[in-house]
Amino acid sequence: MKTRVPFREGLFQGSDEEGSLLGARCRQCGQIIFPGREACLNCLGHDLESICLSRNGKLYTYTIVHMPSEHFTPPYAVGWIELPEGVRVFSQIRGWQEYPLEIGMDMTLHFEKLWDEEEKEVVGYVFRPSTNGGA
Repeated sequence: MKTRVPFREGLFQGSDEEGSLLGARCRQCGQIIFPGREACLNCLGHDLESICLSRNGKLYTYTIVHMPSEHFTPPYAVGWIELPEGVRVFSQIRGWQEYPLEIGMDMTLHFEKLWDEEEKEVVGYVFRPSTNGGA
């Protein structure tokens, strides 16, 4: 059995059903950012608190990629998902073949295997079109 590892530490926590993306909120100006940083992108303050972001959002924009990359065979979709907190998250989008993408459609966060690397299964966040009728 392969060991599951995140593709980058500190971006998310938990598993698919209970997991969330980890953002930061500036205690000085209230700006929310993802991924978290040491300084606020709005006021440059350093008093940030870690927060869990919503699992549901709206598709802001997307593209279908037709060029191969190191880990993904084309075609695959990537896009920006706007979360209720006002932050946009860049993500791979899966399930678009079954549910054609439309700007503004409801999207849901999932954690899935991105690729295999030796004895490791690299896991990351992706968004999928919501099939439950709403975000």
